Amino acid sequence: MKPLSTFFIILLCCAVAATAPAQTSDPLDNLKKFSNFQKIDVKRLLGGEILSQRGPLMDFPNGISTQICFFLPMSPEEVFRRQQTWDPTRCAPLKVYASGGLSNPCKPSEFKKLRLDPGNYPVKWLLEKTLTTASGKLELNLTRSEAHELAACVKMDRSPASIGSCWAKLLFARTAAFQLNGLGGVLPYEAEGEFLSPTVQIRTMLQEQAKITQEFAPILHKTGILNDGAKTSSLLPLYNWSFFEANHHATLNLGAVYQLAVGDHYQLLDISYYASSTYYAAATLYEIWPFHDGKKTGALVWRGDFLAAPTLRYTKGIERIAYGAIMIQEIKKEIRCFQDDVRTKP
Repeated sequence: MKPLSTFFIILLCCAVAATAPAQTSDPLDNLKKFSNFQKIDVKRLLGGEILSQRGPLMDFPNGISTQICFFLPMSPEEVFRRQQTWDPTRCAPLKVYASGGLSNPCKPSEFKKLRLDPGNYPVKWLLEKTLTTASGKLELNLTRSEAHELAACVKMDRSPASIGSCWAKLLFARTAAFQLNGLGGVLPYEAEGEFLSPTVQIRTMLQEQAKITQEFAPILHKTGILNDGAKTSSLLPLYNWSFFEANHHATLNLGAVYQLAVGDHYQLLDISYYASSTYYAAATLYEIWPFHDGKKTGALVWRGDFLAAPTLRYTKGIERIAYGAIMIQEIKKEIRCFQDDVRTKP
C-alpha cells in the first residue's frame, strides 16, 4: 500500500499563485455531488472517526478505489503544511524503511539512505528478485533496457550494498526523466510481452469515475494526466521517493505531489509513477476545506485512493470487495499515524 508521499515543504504562496477565483464552498454539499458520502454523521466525524466508503467496481481489471473522510482541528493551510513535513518512517506500523524529498534537478546522492538489509524478509525478497534479472528473468517492474542494465550492474558485485547502489542509479534515471518530460515521459514496464504504462493505468482509473474527475478538473487538467500525458504540467510538483513493505514485499517507489488552491480550499494529487513491484501505479486525490460546526473549527479532508495492481486482474465479486476492505484498513492506519503525529508535535 502506498503511503502518504508528501515529504517536503512548499511555500503556500506558491499554491496561492495558482488559485482560481475566490469562492465559498459548503464541503458537505460538495461531497454529495461527487463522492460516495451522501450522508455524513458530523458528530462521528468531529469525534475523530475516520469515515470510509469503497469505490465502485471498475471495468478496468487492474484497478480499485476507496474513499476516506476525516476531520482535523486545524486550518486547511496547517493541514497542507503538516502533510508536506510528515515523516512516515516514525510510525512503525507503516513499515516505511526510508523516504525523502527530491530536488529539481535531482542528484544521485539523494538516494543514499537506501539500504537493503538481507536480514529483513521483504527486503531479502527484493534482493532475490533483483538477482534473477541477471539470468534474464523479469519479475520486477522494469523496461527490458532497465533489466539489462540492472543485471549488468548486479553481475559486477552481488552484495546487498552494491545492489542498493544499482537500484539507486535506476531510481535516479527514472526521476530525471520524469522531471524532464513529466507524465508523458514515464517509461512503461515490460511484462510477459505486454507494455504497461503507469500513466495510462492512473488515467484509466480516474476516467472511470466521471464525478470525481469533474470535481478535480482544476488540478487534473493542469497536470496533464487527462491529456494522454502530452500536455506539459503547468504545476510544479514536489518530487519524492520511498522504500516500504507492501504485501510482504519491499517496494521502491517514486512519486510526485501536485497542489492547487481553489477558492477557499485546496486540491492535491499525489501520484506513484514508479513502483518496483507489487503494484503498477497509484494516485491519491485530496480535497481540504475549512469546516465549522458550533464551537469546533478545523479542516474537513476527503481522500480518494486509486490503485492499479496485477493481482486485481484475477479478483472478482467478493474477492474484490475484500481487497477493498483491506485497502481501507491500511489507509486508515496511515491516517491515524498522521493524526497522532500532528497532535503530539506543534
